[in-house]
Amino acid sequence: HGSSSLHSGASGLSLAVAHFKGIRALSQGWGTATICVVAASGTNCFANLHEYQAWFASTSTASAALSSATTSSCSSGFQLFENIDYGGRELIIYDESIWINLSDYSFNDTVSSYEVGACAVSMTDGAYGSGNVYPGATSPYSDVSWIGSTWNDRVSSVYVW
Repeated sequence: HGSSSLHSGASGLSLAVAHFKGIRALSQGWGTATICVVAASGTNCFANLHEYQAWFASTSTASAALSSATTSSCSSGFQLFENIDYGGRELIIYDESIWINLSDYSFNDTVSSYEVGACAVSMTDGAYGSGNVYPGATSPYSDVSWIGSTWNDRVSSVYVW
């Protein structure tokens, strides 16, 4: 596991990089990871739910990684799932007040279900907040087991606020 950050690639664009069984540019895929957590301090990926829960339960590790979430009103993350009914890979966003381009995390046009945490969210079908705005439930604690046929595998960027 391990933390990551955004690094500039050869093109000068930001790339999400995580330490998961070696350093990995998430835009190139997740390998065997099934859960990745995005926070202001970096990105952590895990092979399974058990590893994620163990990390989250570790006060020193999780507190440091989620420092932005614990000092704000967003005490729980925005969970995006690749399949309906909260299945498949899961991307959890704690980072707030910034547009997250999902292609940086190999999650562009992938979302089929989601659970909103303690803060409201916005989702669009363009990079960094451009394009059409998702019209569905985005208020705190919204729980959507299927995003619907119009928006399935269409979300490109998210904003937690």
